[in-house]
Amino acid sequence: MPRPAHGDTLEEAARLLARKVWTSIHGSSVSLEFRNTSSLGGTEFASLSTAFQEELERRGVKIVLADAVVSLVVSVTQNPTEYIGVVQIQRKENTETVMGPIGLVNAPAAPEPAFGLTLHREFLFSQDTPILDVVFNSYSKGAYVLGIRELGSYELRDEHWVLTGSDRLPRHRVPKRSERGFFGIGIDSESAVFPDEVCTFSMLPGTKGWECQKNTWGFGLRAVSPEAMSGKNLGAWISAAQIVTEGKTKLVVTGEDGLARLYEEGPEPVAVFADWGSEIASVYSGCGSGWQLLVTSKGDWTKADAIQAIDIQDRRAQSVSNPMEFSGPIVAMHAPGTRIATNATANSQPFAVDRNLQTGRYEAYLLSITCSK
Repeated sequence: MPRPAHGDTLEEAARLLARKVWTSIHGSSVSLEFRNTSSLGGTEFASLSTAFQEELERRGVKIVLADAVVSLVVSVTQNPTEYIGVVQIQRKENTETVMGPIGLVNAPAAPEPAFGLTLHREFLFSQDTPILDVVFNSYSKGAYVLGIRELGSYELRDEHWVLTGSDRLPRHRVPKRSERGFFGIGIDSESAVFPDEVCTFSMLPGTKGWECQKNTWGFGLRAVSPEAMSGKNLGAWISAAQIVTEGKTKLVVTGEDGLARLYEEGPEPVAVFADWGSEIASVYSGCGSGWQLLVTSKGDWTKADAIQAIDIQDRRAQSVSNPMEFSGPIVAMHAPGTRIATNATANSQPFAVDRNLQTGRYEAYLLSITCSK
């Protein structure tokens, strides 16, 4: 993305962003919605919005209120040094995102965090087939590993995890290339929940074993409450994490458009972050506000990945750890699954799965952190 020079005005940068959008929509009729999730003042934001709209109209784009071929949602967010324009181009068949820096932030730099975190990892086990979820039993001596079409059982023997069995899941639907899934244990049943299908196993007498059917439950996330996600305009999302900062519960969601969004009480995001990968998880450290995020790096599944800790204060995201490198892309990272009640301490050790680029095997790790003030 070309970066505006220091002398460029916000209006000039907005026109440049509009021209990038125009190359995708050309002469379509569009509806326009503007959102400001940055510290940019109202007058400056209005001037920027006007310049963006005028540039589209100058190039023959018709702005309408209804029956538009394309809907444009223009958001302004920021990182510690610059404002970023994010335009979602919404068509009936797909959504496209265009981004560009639009000016330097003149506000004082965010203060350095008064603490740092060190990330640690413990190798658990590896296998040839994908790992979507890991759930430990209440004694942490056994683990269930959910795959795309199977559920494996591991036991910890002499400090080594050993595969002790596997159940085939009779799925009817074709799994997606980047499938997601969660395993859950109830009082008298087990369930494997995928975005489009749910497989259940009843422990009651006379039942038939695993059965799969269309998912009508919805697809939630462990350690993210339904209340936190309710009423939010999330769009197409990949991963989500719930944290508590400044005494309030907040939600962070990564989208299929490559952006991460921070939600507070309202339905719209209050900040947008463009520098993270698609996998995130909340972690309780006791440092700072107590909760941080673990985020992956930008990149596709052909590159090695890294995880680092992020602290969010005043809607700003700051790195509070060095990146921890892995041997391949991180394909899953979730809060831990256990049979004990969910609480802050239970969320101090998420797990992550990478796909080793040299061996091709999927490797599961238990993550932990130490705090230094």
